[in-house]
Amino acid sequence: MYLQRILGSKTKINVLASLVSNLEELYVEKDLARECGASLSEVNRQMPDLVDSGLVIMQRMAKVKVYRINTEHFLFAPLEKLFKDLVLIYKEIADQIVNFIIERHKIEAVILLGSLRKESLKEDIVKEPSDIDLLFVVEEKKDVEKDLIGFINKEISMKYGIVVYPMVLSKKEYIVGLEDSSLVIEAHSHGELMYGEKPRRFV
Repeated sequence: MYLQRILGSKTKINVLASLVSNLEELYVEKDLARECGASLSEVNRQMPDLVDSGLVIMQRMAKVKVYRINTEHFLFAPLEKLFKDLVLIYKEIADQIVNFIIERHKIEAVILLGSLRKESLKEDIVKEPSDIDLLFVVEEKKDVEKDLIGFINKEISMKYGIVVYPMVLSKKEYIVGLEDSSLVIEAHSHGELMYGEKPRRFV
């Protein structure tokens, strides 16, 4: 079956998600393997079907094979819509959680981390739905995590089947973490601010 040949494995879907999400990029197999969480040999084994179908274009640059999506292929438009719509759905879920908690607690900042921040929902699409990583910086931690988990279990998990990891830090913990916490440093440097303002060590 034609679609089974193109979409018949986790690796193929992950490769297509990467290529569709990054139209200007030229990928070598090593880069695709890293982005898709697959072995280099597995990517190498799956690519011929995608190339033979015309959906992926392979070019040779010196001794290296590089790949890009064929935007003229009839399957490109529905695949692009699928992956873009998933990003919108995940962002809508993140917004629901943020709106819920800021109505009930004093929140300093909400920071989005992980694959959703990068608009890169790839490997987990097939293996399991991507998770949403949200860091909440609060004045007072009391009941915040409990309320978040209750809302997520009731309103998000059953409806969407998506795992949400709410991480709650006090403002003081966040500021201290700017010195030695890889999580806080990553959030401060690269996380997407969804609400409030990222605390700083010096004001």
